[in-house]
Amino acid sequence: MLRGIQPVMVLLPFFNVVLHVVAKEEGIATVSIEYSESLEEATQIARTALLLVSQFSLPANPVNYAVLYEYVAGQNPPLNEALEQLRESAEGLTNEQVNSLYHNFISGIDEQALKEVRQTLSSMVESIQGSLAKVSQESHVYQEHLGVATKKLTDDEPPGVVDIVTHLIDETMRMQAASRSLQEELAKNNKDLSSLRTEFKRVRAESMMDSLTGIQNRRAFDHSLAAAHEHAKICNEPLCLLLVDIDHFKKVNDTHGHVVGDAVLKQVANAIDDVVRGGDVLARYGGEEFVLLLPNTSMGGAERVADNICNQVRNQKMDSAHVGKDVGWVTVSVGVALFYSNETTEQFVVRADTALYHAKESGRNRVCTNEVRQTL
Repeated sequence: MLRGIQPVMVLLPFFNVVLHVVAKEEGIATVSIEYSESLEEATQIARTALLLVSQFSLPANPVNYAVLYEYVAGQNPPLNEALEQLRESAEGLTNEQVNSLYHNFISGIDEQALKEVRQTLSSMVESIQGSLAKVSQESHVYQEHLGVATKKLTDDEPPGVVDIVTHLIDETMRMQAASRSLQEELAKNNKDLSSLRTEFKRVRAESMMDSLTGIQNRRAFDHSLAAAHEHAKICNEPLCLLLVDIDHFKKVNDTHGHVVGDAVLKQVANAIDDVVRGGDVLARYGGEEFVLLLPNTSMGGAERVADNICNQVRNQKMDSAHVGKDVGWVTVSVGVALFYSNETTEQFVVRADTALYHAKESGRNRVCTNEVRQTL
């Protein structure tokens, strides 16, 4: 009978960790929801993550636990690649580096939704811990009754065996009832966890998307850029970056208003998206600026894509039927950079931005690289 309780009791370390996480304000409770396909799998991931915390001599705080939980779960490739690179370095893994990984690859989820998830999960954990405590108490009482019965049966003059067996049957049925109650509680909470996983995935997806244009936002692009940067270095493949800026966009807003300006942004995003291939990454970089990552693409190929973007935007209809007013001819300027294996992602972006600056200074409505200027 007691053996059947052991699989339930092994969940205690997991729930203790979640309680510790829920009590914090960093919003780390998300990791136990997004990746725990089952309570058993979540428990194993939690244990492994805590072992890594100890192995790396890191403080066992929620931020470190969150990063290593996602690392063990293996569903955040940019995080895993960045962490693997740090592990291979001579310096090892420091608390400051883990904090940086957290802010770069995990934080940024909608705080209100995260607060609701935290509160729900906290209530679930309290409920399950209460059930576990009840079963633990029933188990202790049951063990005591077994001890008393064993002593009576081994006495020189034992009392009626029937009475002892009847008492044990009653205690066994009481223990079974407590176990069933716990199983029902766990089943209910497992269903609630599934709903929370779905909700959290929705929130996380929305946090990676630009709400106006429907394409990736800056945060999502930074993740994609980090992963592409590592891949290009390891595989020695070309990687190009395009920065696209709408020409004279301030004039559109000042003349026609921000509602029309937002409509123009959507139209431009759609025009660029029509040029994008399956493996390319398009994002709104900020304001009227877009960014396009082209994996395994040479400089010549990237310039052709940039030319196509200029043509596509120039031919996009910006009339009252599409943007609310007759805006007229809208054009874009594009800066192109080819990744160098010895540069950081920041340097890579700066070179593309410098090329974009040259395109603007050269008259707009054109493509420039960080090496060669090209006029349409």
